[in-house]
Amino acid sequence: MTAGSVTSPEPGQPTGSTVVVWQFVDGKPGHEKQSTALLQGIEALRPIEVYDIDVRFKTMFWRQIRRYLFGETPEFPSPDLLIGVGHGTHLPLLIARIVCGGRSVVLMRPSLPAGLFDLLFVPQHDRARRRANVVETRGVICPSVVEDKEPDSGLILLGGTSTHFEWSNRDIGKQVDAIAAASPDVPWQVCNSRRTPEGLAEWVPDAPNLRFRHWRSTPADFLARTLPRTQYVWVSADSASMLYESLAARARVGVIALRPKGRKPSKHAVSLEELIAHGHVASTRHGYRLADTGGQPPLPAENRRCARIVVERLLGQV
Repeated sequence: MTAGSVTSPEPGQPTGSTVVVWQFVDGKPGHEKQSTALLQGIEALRPIEVYDIDVRFKTMFWRQIRRYLFGETPEFPSPDLLIGVGHGTHLPLLIARIVCGGRSVVLMRPSLPAGLFDLLFVPQHDRARRRANVVETRGVICPSVVEDKEPDSGLILLGGTSTHFEWSNRDIGKQVDAIAAASPDVPWQVCNSRRTPEGLAEWVPDAPNLRFRHWRSTPADFLARTLPRTQYVWVSADSASMLYESLAARARVGVIALRPKGRKPSKHAVSLEELIAHGHVASTRHGYRLADTGGQPPLPAENRRCARIVVERLLGQV
């Protein structure tokens, strides 16, 4: 359990009393990134003080709960908000909500009944049941970190097997080859992930403007440091989180097309087609040069929209 803060992404000072937030984490960087993105948006509206509760360390959590139950001095103040991502955070978050107070926020479809939580942010493709406390989001909530772009910088981000799309190392390799050939002046960094099937590297062409980075030998903070400065980003169709992070970073974004599974496209596949139709992202079905796509209309920052909902519904003001 540690105290910390989140840097505000917007100019100006937030107003109102300080909001005490307990951020429940499970050690998974992708989950923590989502809750941190929401906190980033909240801090643009209200001053916040954040305390991390790592649910992997149960002794520390229960020590804190016992102090509240027996009227002892707690390690940190009572929460106004309790925020969690990941199924392992849901039960500890609810226990803390009952014992210590505050309002509960979960950033996914929960494993427990939705009515137990005050507010839920659920990606559209998760198909959550419509309820008053459920807010659908366009993809996962991502940090809105934007920096000056390095000219002609490029990333190719590859996922892997999923429930939504068919995956073929050979097909991916061909499309990566076409991307590199279409933009020979762009040095592309090709990044795989934990979901990428073995053997993909054998299909990545040996082109002078391609560098393959295996996730096992790449620093954990590589993407967080590199993505905000990158001008062009291609993302395989299965990687929803990487797609929305790239859009939040205001890169020019393209989707490496994959064949949808099943007779009826999934909601994720449908939402992806909507992004393509509205010009927010390009597709390899239409070409391999992002430099030719012109100015893609930016998506509104989802973390800021969701933060405003949290403040208005749970904290009573903006």
